[in-house]
Amino acid sequence: MKSPGRAVLIVLYVIITAIAYYLILPPFNWHSPAFWAFFAPAVCALIFILALPGKNKVVKMNRYIVLVMAAMFVVPAVLWFAGTRIFHAKEYASRINIDNVSFDTIDEVDFTKTAIIDRDTTEALGDRVMGQMSELVSQFEVSDEYTQISYKDSVYRVTPLEYADFFKWLANVKDGVPAYITVDSTNGTAKLVRLKDLGYDNMKYVPSSLFNTNLMRHLRFRYPTEIFGSPSFEIDEEGHPWYVCSTYSYKLVGNKKHVTGAVFMDPITGESTKYDIDTVPTWADRIFPESVVVEEIGDYGSLQNGFFNSFIGQKGVIAPSSGYNYIEKDGDIWLYTGITSVNADQSNLGFILVNLRTHEALRIDAPGADETSAMKSAEDEVQNYGYEATFPVLVNVNGRPTYLMSLRSEAGDSKSVLKMYAMVDATDYQKVTTVSVDQGLNVLKKQMIAIQGGSDNTTSLATEKKDITVSDLRQIINEGNTIYYFKDEDGNRYRMNFSVRYEDVLAFLNEGDQVTVEYIESEDISLVQGITQS
Repeated sequence: MKSPGRAVLIVLYVIITAIAYYLILPPFNWHSPAFWAFFAPAVCALIFILALPGKNKVVKMNRYIVLVMAAMFVVPAVLWFAGTRIFHAKEYASRINIDNVSFDTIDEVDFTKTAIIDRDTTEALGDRVMGQMSELVSQFEVSDEYTQISYKDSVYRVTPLEYADFFKWLANVKDGVPAYITVDSTNGTAKLVRLKDLGYDNMKYVPSSLFNTNLMRHLRFRYPTEIFGSPSFEIDEEGHPWYVCSTYSYKLVGNKKHVTGAVFMDPITGESTKYDIDTVPTWADRIFPESVVVEEIGDYGSLQNGFFNSFIGQKGVIAPSSGYNYIEKDGDIWLYTGITSVNADQSNLGFILVNLRTHEALRIDAPGADETSAMKSAEDEVQNYGYEATFPVLVNVNGRPTYLMSLRSEAGDSKSVLKMYAMVDATDYQKVTTVSVDQGLNVLKKQMIAIQGGSDNTTSLATEKKDITVSDLRQIINEGNTIYYFKDEDGNRYRMNFSVRYEDVLAFLNEGDQVTVEYIESEDISLVQGITQS
């Protein structure tokens, strides 16, 4: 059988390469590993075709193939190795500039701007509101993106709908994606926002779309040399949807990834604008992705005294916590994480905050418990319920660094249903207090200040102690939380959540018992902080 001619092979090569490029979408940028991963085999395949027998040049062309193939794979490997931390430790250590500040840089906690609703709970709330839209749930799914943003002087997570599968895309691509979901991170209020209600058309260019309306393919054809990360869904103050696509470069090939700017794309029209870091719109919140920021903090902490010191001797080496959370500050979203010595156990040296829009970074030295210890302390306080603590948010309570977290059920579908809130003193994790969700965060704050021995100028928080005789006792179980209500002989009313710390008293409390209560006085019902037998 006669072999196909070289011209036919070249035509097939061009077709296959074009299809592969259309699917893979590598950037024309030598700093990107994806560039070499795609074009090295492509170039080698082309040379192999050109080297097929003909005109007695087989030997010469085969040598050329070996040299080119070696170069296509050796060159990026050498460039990658030349850009590693072993040669540039100081440069890696300074890839983020961190200023040392005092803790009062963080404003007193404002619960209208504090993201207490964790991601898992947010996803459950979003799925729930989507499930109520029968005409949409059969055609679309909820994306798992849930970007944390500052919006309308509060904090929200936002996520778009996406096509459920190929056939749903085929049926709906002409009209586009009609809505997105917002979840208020302070109270869990979830809304499905229909674009037509805001006066906008549907979104046509989205990640879940196919062919030329796929968001990344649309951007690649517009910006063939840019290195993109995953697009971030955000909304501006008018509720208009945007995809913010950070652009990157590397040191040589594939090392020291750093943000160079961002492309803002309107998913309704497909129009886009590229911005440098210093010129991005101020309403945007996520230009520097969390993974990059955490890596930068890690390099800052481990490489200050050189590469080999990062694992031999480890003098002065610190590391970020095992997780992170978000803080709203001055209208921006800041990533927060603790920092700890690699040689220490269950303790933090302080905290680092990074503005995800501007890259401004702050370090607060405040030795104390790490987040894991604080979570365990909160869980121990309600161990009879078996609740699980969410990763905490760092807040300022009356001038003291304090961990704020939610407590939720561990098992079944109720895992993402919040049961209680907890605060733990970041410098002394033995100081912990909890309240049921229905009591609210303001009550939690009052209890925390009382435990810390402080006072709030705006609210009467004096903790009082007195001996009483229990004249009336009621127990109410609210979503698994046992709450004790009782009166004294003078008719004063008291409320106390079950606490393991006072289990020996509460478990056997009866009417007529004489007890000593420590409480925060209130007009209607006093909040009991501690109780002992008189």
